[in-house]
Amino acid sequence: MTFHIKAVDTSGVVSLHRETADAAAKKAAELLADGCWDVEIVTPEGQVIASDGLQRFSAELGA
Repeated sequence: MTFHIKAVDTSGVVSLHRETADAAAKKAAELLADGCWDVEIVTPEGQVIASDGLQRFSAELGA
């Protein structure tokens, strides 16, 4: 399973991959903290989790 993380920063588009949902959520949070915007995770099933849904996504992982 591969989770795709996409974001935008002052240099352009950032595109990363992580193997687990936990790792993807952690990286997305780091990108937001670093000042990136339009951060989103695309799950292996194709579900897109936008910036405003990342906190909920992370909380569901901990449940």
